[in-house]
Amino acid sequence: MKFVRVLTRLAVLSLAAAAFVALTGIYGDSVEAPLPSARGQEERGHRPSAPEVDEFGEFIAAGVELAVCALAGRLVFRLRLSPMPRPTPQLLSIRRQLF
Repeated sequence: MKFVRVLTRLAVLSLAAAAFVALTGIYGDSVEAPLPSARGQEERGHRPSAPEVDEFGEFIAAGVELAVCALAGRLVFRLRLSPMPRPTPQLLSIRRQLF
């Protein structure tokens, strides 16, 4: 039973890797986007690296962007601020029944 579970997980992982390779190939074969105009590149080059407090909208947008990234990191990586609670004997018995 455990061997079948391992093989199933390997198959799913292989399918995910194959999908990644296929999508990477599609992306690599796509047409390159045209370069922005010289004026656009110049404006981008003179843009400050940090948001300016004088530009209130840009400052708020940078704060929202930071909050979204922090929330996504917390959800995706399941970062915890406090340690996991220790399992009780009742939870351990349920876990043994499931696995």
